[in-house]
Amino acid sequence: MSNVTYNKYWGDAIVALHELKDYENPIDPAMQIKEREIAFQHMSVLYIKYIQIYRKLEDSYDELLHPQKRRLLRDAVIACIGRLLEIKHILVDLESTDFHNYNDILINMNLTPDSLNVSIPRFLKEERISTVQSQRSLLYSLNAKDLAFGNTQALFPELSLTDAIKIIQINERGRQGKLRAKYMQDIKAQALKEKELNGAEDQNDGTTEAVRKIQRVFRGYKDRLKYKKEMKNELIFLKMEYPTQDAKTDPVMKVQQDRNRRKLLQQQFEEDYLQALITTKEKILRMEGPDMKEAIQDEFRQWYMEFKRINGKFPEFPTEEAWNMPDFKFSVENSLAEAAAAKAELEKAEAAKANQKKGDKKEAKAEKKPEKKDGKKGDKKGKEPEEEEDPTLKFKQYGESENLKQLDSHENTYNNNWKSKDESDNFAQKHDQEIIKANKRKEVEAEIKKDVFEILQDELKNLKLAVERDGAKGKKGKKGKGGKKGGKKGKKDKGKKGKKEKDLTANRTLESLVEELVKAGILQQFASCSLSSFIGTFNLISSTTSKDIVITPSLPELKRTLIEYCVLPLTVPFVPEVTTMKYPKVATVLLFGPSGSGKTMLVQSLATEIGAQIFNLSPRNTAGQFIGKANVVKMIHIVFKVARLQGPSIIYIDGAEMIFAKKVPKDDTSDPKRIKKDLTKAIKLIRDHSEKVILIATTNKPWDGDAKTMLPVFDKIMYVPKPDYGSRLLVWTQFIKEKAPEQLRNINTSLLTRMSDNFSVGSIKLVCDRVMTARRIRTLRYKRLHTDEFVEQLLNLPPPNPEESKLFKDFCEKTSLVKQRNLLINGPEEEEIEPAKKGAKKK
Repeated sequence: MSNVTYNKYWGDAIVALHELKDYENPIDPAMQIKEREIAFQHMSVLYIKYIQIYRKLEDSYDELLHPQKRRLLRDAVIACIGRLLEIKHILVDLESTDFHNYNDILINMNLTPDSLNVSIPRFLKEERISTVQSQRSLLYSLNAKDLAFGNTQALFPELSLTDAIKIIQINERGRQGKLRAKYMQDIKAQALKEKELNGAEDQNDGTTEAVRKIQRVFRGYKDRLKYKKEMKNELIFLKMEYPTQDAKTDPVMKVQQDRNRRKLLQQQFEEDYLQALITTKEKILRMEGPDMKEAIQDEFRQWYMEFKRINGKFPEFPTEEAWNMPDFKFSVENSLAEAAAAKAELEKAEAAKANQKKGDKKEAKAEKKPEKKDGKKGDKKGKEPEEEEDPTLKFKQYGESENLKQLDSHENTYNNNWKSKDESDNFAQKHDQEIIKANKRKEVEAEIKKDVFEILQDELKNLKLAVERDGAKGKKGKKGKGGKKGGKKGKKDKGKKGKKEKDLTANRTLESLVEELVKAGILQQFASCSLSSFIGTFNLISSTTSKDIVITPSLPELKRTLIEYCVLPLTVPFVPEVTTMKYPKVATVLLFGPSGSGKTMLVQSLATEIGAQIFNLSPRNTAGQFIGKANVVKMIHIVFKVARLQGPSIIYIDGAEMIFAKKVPKDDTSDPKRIKKDLTKAIKLIRDHSEKVILIATTNKPWDGDAKTMLPVFDKIMYVPKPDYGSRLLVWTQFIKEKAPEQLRNINTSLLTRMSDNFSVGSIKLVCDRVMTARRIRTLRYKRLHTDEFVEQLLNLPPPNPEESKLFKDFCEKTSLVKQRNLLINGPEEEEIEPAKKGAKKK
């Protein structure tokens, strides 16, 4: 697509942002949101619309060539992400769940569920390519350990004696059959040879017969090719088969080639723009700088002379804060207004000080009054019931967002500079020199003002001294009381020093720490895995106003939530210090679910997308490493120190339930509980927004851990479920297409999807790997795949545990967010019934 298309995307996003203004903050009091359910509907619409705006802005930033537009768009993308995450956390507060159903809203907005997909900004990965490559090459050179998945089943299980004998019998019979067939073939060939020697036929007749045979074979070959071609075209027309992709005509390849070309042009235009910034500033400083300085001095002298003529005295020099304002100008009116404001502020401060003294006296008198004897009873009776927190409180404050101000500023800049700008002479979309000149002229003027500040201040001070000296001639000046020379020196306000973490490795380099972690097998390398490979379909049955206590997410919804909690806050610095409304940082995440559901794959995909390193602190991985209490403290310190210095980083813990287990099994020699105390302390260090470190733990038996000590450690606890029917159908299709795409039409994927109900994605992958081995793929040209082969391997798998889903649901109900949702939906009725029953029994 052309630059015009992406400029149009940008313009459409600005229009959508403008339309959202009134919807964000309704002016009419009758339109103010007061009920929780209506607030959720309102915020859901905003959430979906901001996703659409974010995708347009991100596409425009990724493809546009103009360097100044790209800078503006980058700020807009970051602000839009920040606003999107603010709304996400408001939705969580309103519904007390991390997962929401928007099906009804999507129908009203005429959108598909795919419209909810939140993509990771592509510039995050592109800007870290060189860093990621250097980190990976370092791990490879140090022979770093590969990240291993959880308890995976063997590709082929151990054979029993009966099965082994059966396989040997089959192969032996096949071998004997081949020998017998070869023996019969040799006999037939010998008989044919003897027949040719005995019956001598005419040479011409033999030639004619040979020609006829060649013609017959060639015509059959041509007809078969023609039939296959027509059949393939018909199947492609009926959408029953995929067309073969040609590198020259494939539209996907063309788009990728165009994107690569654009990336090269972006880099070239960016370098030209940076060079233009330097040369333009130097030129303005050299050509216009002296005139700017002289103009400021002339304006200054004219100002204080005018002020002296009107008021009979010289003015006070403006404060440094007012001087540095971009629109500052010398004027008599401004000076008088500033003096009046300073005087009013001084009087206000004195009045406040006097009122404070009166208040202190009243408090002192009140303290002298004796307390009443029945004060205790009065305290009990006088206690007012605590007001319940309004569930829509945060919703009411959602308009107080710094991200909204940044989006408004972006909209104004677009409308003023780019909306109606004629770019017919800038077809290549290079930088705009006029905008550079305007910005650099302001920058040079600010630097000159900073340089002449002290000069002008001294000039005004010297004038005042000269006037005072002339007025004091012939008069005996009175000596004022001088201050004591040796006055009390003000003691420096030594506040309480906060406890700083003791650096146990202050005398060691970062390279030595990395090498130690690699040798210990904690800092591991992993294969690249995109989040797009975590496939699944949305749940289209659930309604928006669901009353379920435990909401089981669909796989795409789980992926989107992980991106919002783990990826965007970790890599995009969009939380300024002045933000009036800050959402909590998600520093720790617990993923729990059945074995083979894709928990470790999600961690690997997240690390790939953001270019993070993985530190594996799983108990079975650290067993035998850093033995002793002091060494455990050292291990945790080194891991978190290197993770912070080389962020973004992911600290991964598999089998997290064993760290918080009440009792460790006797056969477990890894001593998993040894890192519990130091781990909980170290987690506090990464809860700051500036730290680009996140801890992700996984478990398939969360009930084995102590919920009271384990759950408070994690900010978010998410269930990774088994795939539903639509997701299983997509998984079967994808796995078969990867190894044998032409055989997909021969497989009854609907039957396999039905039979694999309650199986995990790992089990389905295992079945496909057992069937489509390298040897079986080589035989596809003369023996096609059958559904029976998959069914046979599916039946050989151990049946899933039917009670496992109930155990996971019971664990979900122990989490704080689910308890809040239960209280939100059912109310405090159950908690009030129990005390009533106890009171009845006492009577």
